[in-house]
Amino acid sequence: MVILAPIVAYLTLLHTPGWAGMCSDKDGMSDEVRQAFVDKHNEYRSLVAKGKAVNGIGGFAPKAARMFKMKYDCDVEKKRHGWGENLWAISVPDYNKTKSAISATYAWFKELERYGVPAKNVLTMDVFNRGVGHYTQVVWQQSDRIGCAVKTCSKTTYAGCQYKDAGNVLNNPIYDIGNPCRKDTDCQYEILTSVLGDKVFEIFEFNSVFSSLKNAKNDKAASAEWVQVTY
Repeated sequence: MVILAPIVAYLTLLHTPGWAGMCSDKDGMSDEVRQAFVDKHNEYRSLVAKGKAVNGIGGFAPKAARMFKMKYDCDVEKKRHGWGENLWAISVPDYNKTKSAISATYAWFKELERYGVPAKNVLTMDVFNRGVGHYTQVVWQQSDRIGCAVKTCSKTTYAGCQYKDAGNVLNNPIYDIGNPCRKDTDCQYEILTSVLGDKVFEIFEFNSVFSSLKNAKNDKAASAEWVQVTY
């Protein structure tokens, strides 16, 4: 299995453990910044799931049948050791961290429109070399946790995110193509079973809804959530 990282850079950051609402703010990160990373990831993942993301090679990226909802993970943030799978930079010292989170995620997602992804939606080396590696990680189906950081080094502000499970696995689909989830049964996949029934939650102004499902992993049930969309 080959995992590709589009840019990896070292950020000298201090991290502290914890998951109490969100994480400690002693490293300069705040819940507002973390939530901005999460919200923008889920906005773009939902846009892809609905088949409304502009594809640079023409038309739109294919709809996503099963797309995990992204959540923030303090352990991922803590264990980043200053390394980011997705990195963004701006030549402005101490740039606003919330704006950095929004701009970084936008820049990563924008690679789809700039360079395009073929209809097969499989991450081959040729596809990766188009320059879409940040985009593919943002919408990688099986990635459902992020830990991020924003830091100024010299006169440049950097933003980086680590993903769990890591995406960009060579010769694997970026996500399953198909009509997006509208109800729990749409998202049942192999040994996945619904835990919320018909209960859904309205999220975002573009009317995305999320519903929880059990995800069996290593023979132990673990909570997972799928992006569902209504129109």
